[in-house]
Amino acid sequence: MTNSSDKQTAAVLLIASVLEKLRTHDGLTVARLKAGQVSATQPLLQLAATRRFASVHDLDLPSAAFDLVVNCVGDDLKGTQQIVADAILALGVHATTYTEAGLNERVIRSLYAPSVGPRRETLLNNWHALHRALGHEPGEAPSDRYLRGTTESAVLRELANQLIRRDIYSVGSKTVVMLDAVPAPDTAPTGRVIVVGGAVMDATFRTKVLPGPETSSEAFSFDLSPGGKGFTQAVAAARLGLETSLIAAVTDDRFGDEILQALEDERVDISLVKRVQKARTPFTGVFERDLGDSIAVNWRNEKDVFLSPEDMDDRYDGLAGCDALLTTFEVPRETMQRTLELAHRDPSHRPVVIVTPGQPYADERISRDTFARIDYLVAHPWELGHFAPQGYGPIDPDPVARNLLAVGVDTLCMLVNGGCTVYSSTAHDVMSVPMIPSIYKESSAARDAFCAALAAWLIDYDRKFSQDTAVWAAAAMSCAAADFPLSNSMPTRQRIDALVARISPPDRSR
Repeated sequence: MTNSSDKQTAAVLLIASVLEKLRTHDGLTVARLKAGQVSATQPLLQLAATRRFASVHDLDLPSAAFDLVVNCVGDDLKGTQQIVADAILALGVHATTYTEAGLNERVIRSLYAPSVGPRRETLLNNWHALHRALGHEPGEAPSDRYLRGTTESAVLRELANQLIRRDIYSVGSKTVVMLDAVPAPDTAPTGRVIVVGGAVMDATFRTKVLPGPETSSEAFSFDLSPGGKGFTQAVAAARLGLETSLIAAVTDDRFGDEILQALEDERVDISLVKRVQKARTPFTGVFERDLGDSIAVNWRNEKDVFLSPEDMDDRYDGLAGCDALLTTFEVPRETMQRTLELAHRDPSHRPVVIVTPGQPYADERISRDTFARIDYLVAHPWELGHFAPQGYGPIDPDPVARNLLAVGVDTLCMLVNGGCTVYSSTAHDVMSVPMIPSIYKESSAARDAFCAALAAWLIDYDRKFSQDTAVWAAAAMSCAAADFPLSNSMPTRQRIDALVARISPPDRSR
């Protein structure tokens, strides 16, 4: 009996063979893909990932397949693999970067020549220069024979593997398409954002069945990666082209190093991060099912790894003057309250304050002054129960939401199943944004995308909130939810705009 692993291996080999055919002559081009629609290139054209790309961007299948491969090379391949695939397939992924790095135009033309022989020769002759242009430390260049017989085959198999991986995660009617893992901002950063929250490591087990007491189950996937609401919101804001800094407590162990490196890779400023010596990195253990259902266990190591009110005082100069402040309940209550107090120190130029109440503080009340310093509270309905009066019966979010406005919160965005309900003290009305369909349930990262998109819109449009604002932020949430199994699920502005355009063009004049 053939299992899923065998099928995946066969699919990888099939796509790799297509790529090997396409490396000849003038490489992988839209014209060659169109010419081969009914023959050799059909497996690439019929990938679910290709069809989804075509649907989202309104492209024909050959154009979508070309763009998908380009994105996959820039996203999922690293270092030498990326350089070799780009040149051998004549994709032109790094042509602009090579030019900006000062490489000779003749070399760049030869690297993408309409014949594989000159491309190989140029690649080998400029091996070190190409690596340095992309910021990679070059190893020894392979021989021509080794490049042809070993390196290229291994690179194209890995590219095929990544395309199949995207194909698996494209099952169903996903609403967005994956672009670069660390995309260049659409424009120069339009605002400065400070995020205050947690940066931890997530150990994620993906399983079809959650084990019951005294039982165990097999995971079909495991991932160990940086996480935490503060970390993810910072990454989400940076993906939207905002100048972003994270204030968090990070240890000096190897996991702390990995967290900081991941932030730097995402262009997040880490100069305000507190480094805790001789402590262990906090962890979150997550068990995820196929469509997004999950349970989690947090180990915060909060006695050793935390931000204090004094830490925030020390970072006031970095905090002052930002356009938006995003903070979470991952930091101690006193620290969160001190952070909001500092944000309001200069009334003439204070940031938009967006607060995420997760995880809610247990048995700890929040001061009325603190509520009055929150512009936007972005919460799930179950979290509102922690703001209900003691002895309150079964949670009814509506009266609790209105009570939060009464005690000073300006706007409450309550997220429900991919959509949101907005309560505003200024509009004196309730705004409902319907769910944007996705086959996956909302992941924990989806709210982080919502918060970052909300901040970006408010910065861009002079703090004006409207129905369009909520739709755009909800679309960002849907983008993140749709690709939740992947590490690059935080969307860019293009991804959000593409999804919103499919629903209804926004009126940004309001």
